[in-house]
Amino acid sequence: MTSMQGRTAVVTGAAGAIGQEVVRQLLAAGVERAVIADIPGSSIETVAEGLASEGAQVRGYALDAADRDAFAQMLAGAGSFIGPVDVLVNVAGYWQIVDFVDSDPAQWDRMISANLLTAMAACHVVLPQMIERASGSIVNFASTAGEYGSIRASAAYAAAKGGVIAFTKSLAREVSPLGIRVNAISPGPIDTPALKVASAQARQQAANRTLVGRLGEPADIASGVVYLASDASGFVTGTVLQVNGGSLL
Repeated sequence: MTSMQGRTAVVTGAAGAIGQEVVRQLLAAGVERAVIADIPGSSIETVAEGLASEGAQVRGYALDAADRDAFAQMLAGAGSFIGPVDVLVNVAGYWQIVDFVDSDPAQWDRMISANLLTAMAACHVVLPQMIERASGSIVNFASTAGEYGSIRASAAYAAAKGGVIAFTKSLAREVSPLGIRVNAISPGPIDTPALKVASAQARQQAANRTLVGRLGEPADIASGVVYLASDASGFVTGTVLQVNGGSLL
């Protein structure tokens, strides 16, 4: 069953199209209270206010999720609201097209921080309480670039997402015997605002790479997250769920 009635969730990267849909589907599946976060300057407060106006128990926080101390302070401040965290979803990430020979260490740092350190910091803060209760589900965001290499010039991004995959599998080995499942989801070409600004030809080329002949939607990814976060995947841990329309087999 996918019902998560009465559970709590923390979602990073929740201001983007995929992050917002993840939060909405978690709430629809029964999550009672959610803390959502994204970088300063994002619309995270507005997103939270919108969900709250619809009756959801949601609080939004602006912070750099790669900052472990800032994440810990956020969770401590939300403690009386959120209580024990049942589900952690690390959507936070950043992608940039740049030839590696033209890139610089500052760009590498940003890519690794936004895509890998965000997941590591959040897990480091949330895991102790999950271990204490011997219960919890973590979903990290990987990418086809991390599995097969980036189709576009973005080697540092691919390296960071490859790190997410290795981190997910290794962490699952550590904490699954303690009652916590750790999985990752790997999106293919998704019709987000970043892709919507591409040319019609580029969008069609991306769609043609899939076996189903279309771009994915944020809802496709969110549905996979709900599956991994819920009891429906109770015998699944340490895996990377590919939601890519068969674009890479």
